[in-house]
Amino acid sequence: AMQRAQEKLAGLAPSGEATPLLKASQKAQTVAQRVIWLQRAASAWARPMEALSACRAGCSHCCQIPVTISLIEARLLGRASGRAPSVPRRSLRVADHAQAENLSEMERQLQTGPLTPCPFLRADRCTVYEARPVACRTLLNLDDDDLLCRHSGGGSSQVPYADATKLKAFALMAQADTQYADIRDFFPSMRDGL
Repeated sequence: AMQRAQEKLAGLAPSGEATPLLKASQKAQTVAQRVIWLQRAASAWARPMEALSACRAGCSHCCQIPVTISLIEARLLGRASGRAPSVPRRSLRVADHAQAENLSEMERQLQTGPLTPCPFLRADRCTVYEARPVACRTLLNLDDDDLLCRHSGGGSSQVPYADATKLKAFALMAQADTQYADIRDFFPSMRDGL
């Protein structure tokens, strides 16, 4: 699967759409505006890979795994959904790039828990798709099908995801000293329905 993904990417011309959007994010007046520009950049970055990806409308495997978002993204999701985010029961504040490793460790810890659907998932569709966080916009399975994404018995597999490391770094730098938590911790009351 990893080799197939690399072969697909080798013949793909990158889109130049993301770069001006990243530059616009750096000029934004507020952190929220910066995040919105970064979300647009993430979508532009992903667009050329979408045709190569196993990800399709109605596929919601990745909506069952932990998704770490920032407080700013939670507020934007709250605005889009009409629901105010809660104070997360467990979170991490990332003050600088060096602390990003702590964020990766928190994500690993969150992934050891039981798989639960995203609070914005209804009938295998995202109810806040246009406002979805950067993490959701950049998670692309580059395999031929979704077999590796399917969750079985809590085991994990090596899914050939697109490498969004640079976009994630931009997102961290754009939101210095903000709070991060799983999307379910920001919106716990939604677990039982909208």
